[in-house]
Amino acid sequence: MKQHIFKKNMSISRFGKKYTIELIDNDVATLRNTNNQTLQIAEVNTLLIEYQLDQLVIEESNCDLNIKLLTDKEVSQIRQIETYMQFLDMQPHPRSDASIKLCIETCALTLNQSLPDQPSVSTIRRMHKKWIENNKQAYYCLKNPTRMATTACNPRISHEMRLLIDDIIHSVYLVQNGPKRSLCYKQLERRHKELKLDCKMVSRSTFYREINKIEESTVIRFRQGSVAATKFNRNATKLIELSSLFERCEMDAVHVKMHLVDSDNNIIGTPIIFFVMDVFSRVILGMHISLAGAETTHAAISALRHAILPKPIEKYHYLENEWECHGSPMKLYVDSGSSFINANFDALLSQLTISRINGPSKQAWRRPHVERFNRTFRGKLEGLPGYLGKKVDGFEYNKPGKAYATLTQDEFERIVCHLIVDEYHNEPHSGLNNLTPMQMWQKHITFQPPYVPKNVGIFDIFLSHQVTGTIQKLKGLQFQKQFFNSKELHQLYIDLKIKLKEMKEMKDITDMKVKFYVDKSDATEIIVHNPLTHSVFKVQNTRQSSFGKSFEELKAPPAHFVPNDAKNRIAKITQEAEKRKRVAARDKVKSTQPGENALSFENGLQPEDLNSMLLKRNNVSHSAINLNHEPAPNTSTDKQVTRKPKIKIYKNTQD
Repeated sequence: MKQHIFKKNMSISRFGKKYTIELIDNDVATLRNTNNQTLQIAEVNTLLIEYQLDQLVIEESNCDLNIKLLTDKEVSQIRQIETYMQFLDMQPHPRSDASIKLCIETCALTLNQSLPDQPSVSTIRRMHKKWIENNKQAYYCLKNPTRMATTACNPRISHEMRLLIDDIIHSVYLVQNGPKRSLCYKQLERRHKELKLDCKMVSRSTFYREINKIEESTVIRFRQGSVAATKFNRNATKLIELSSLFERCEMDAVHVKMHLVDSDNNIIGTPIIFFVMDVFSRVILGMHISLAGAETTHAAISALRHAILPKPIEKYHYLENEWECHGSPMKLYVDSGSSFINANFDALLSQLTISRINGPSKQAWRRPHVERFNRTFRGKLEGLPGYLGKKVDGFEYNKPGKAYATLTQDEFERIVCHLIVDEYHNEPHSGLNNLTPMQMWQKHITFQPPYVPKNVGIFDIFLSHQVTGTIQKLKGLQFQKQFFNSKELHQLYIDLKIKLKEMKEMKDITDMKVKFYVDKSDATEIIVHNPLTHSVFKVQNTRQSSFGKSFEELKAPPAHFVPNDAKNRIAKITQEAEKRKRVAARDKVKSTQPGENALSFENGLQPEDLNSMLLKRNNVSHSAINLNHEPAPNTSTDKQVTRKPKIKIYKNTQD
């Protein structure tokens, strides 16, 4: 049978992604992704089935009709009409009885319609006429379409009033956290007065009737969000059926609102418990209690390790029943939290050959069994000292939550183990035909023994100290002044460089970073994680003497400065020279007296020396005021040294 719906260069939306039909024949179609331009091959029959199930939408570029408020039933009717009209329009004589009968026979077979649901010849002819008159838009062929998507006149509501009602509903009511209908009606009245419309104002009941025509899921999607609309529309149409143990395991974290204390009664944090459940038997394979304050990958890996490895009897000697449930899951269902969606967790699951299936956040029904257990577990915690219930319960207490803290981490862990092993595992479960989870486990474990991977020691690597370092081209990786290098690490450097260059993301050498795991008590080797293959390999220390030694032992001792005698002697000589210089500067006196008569602090002035100095001063003074130009005694007669003093005459102010 030749199909007449899909054509070349047609734009379609398939599972939320947009494609363009590049080539098509009777059996196969070639689709090109609009975003990444990748090609995809699909069978035409598959596309027709997807179109029938509303998983594929044909995008009409010339359709300007707003049909976002139509009901699902009306959308389905429009697509059926489009199928009939598109086929009939391709016939040479579309309005003839032969063409219409061929159209009904072909399209009914494509849409899988029974004989009572098939339209008549007159109905198809009338629809085709209306379809042509309305620019080939199938919406106008509906018998009683929703009035919200069109501005068609209502006898009781004028055209202007219809436009105003549509505007208020779209811009005020159908918005995130929009107001109530009564407030929207008040705004309608205010807008009607502001615009001064001549049309009659509608009543409150008429306005409410127009709002009630909108489908409830559409209102929830616009006012509360798509997540709330998905929850409203979801229904249980298919049960999860399993045939063996470990086929489906679910992991989730429970935040317990309870403050724990240490031995000195100091607050140490609130617990977060990671549970791993086998869905087939409903037993808890393992768990881990974390006080990190947030969900971490380390806690998730610890819980998975506890689930896979056998539990030591010595550690759980206080339990009444043995905790014998363990084994590696085939498929692990988790949410989209950062503790599960990261390269470290993916690398571990890849080494253990475990398939991880993650569902969207805020959709607990993707992991219904472990979520239901979380509710049961919270109910068992009620009554414990310090337990404050769920946050959504809205309980109010007289004191802060820390004032009720009583249990230590060890005591809380023992209580949790008692609740799981001694109570939950031995209680009848309605989902197991009133068998207990332990009975279901023991019934099937004999035919399917638990599988523990041979490389389970990989947990020691992923739970060890994780470091991020840059690969150096010649020296490899460095940690605490120790270098680790090998041919495999050098090849990883080359592969990363090529990969980053292809992606045009490498800017400098700092982009060559990898994660590696270090045992601080042994510096012989490190374990490097290959980000390209999600595998790990060992890299030896380039220092051969590091075998069997810790990083602390290889650490260089601090430098001890011993006093140096040569430096001390040099300093003593320098000090003596500087002292001598200071004494010489202090004792130096400007004098022309030679020899022993030179003045110094040791040879002070004598009385005769003072008299001689005073006499010399007097002679100089008298010679300066000699008016007869006679040389003074003891003075030189040389004309060159004779000076005539300048005498100033001052007037007497008393005259």
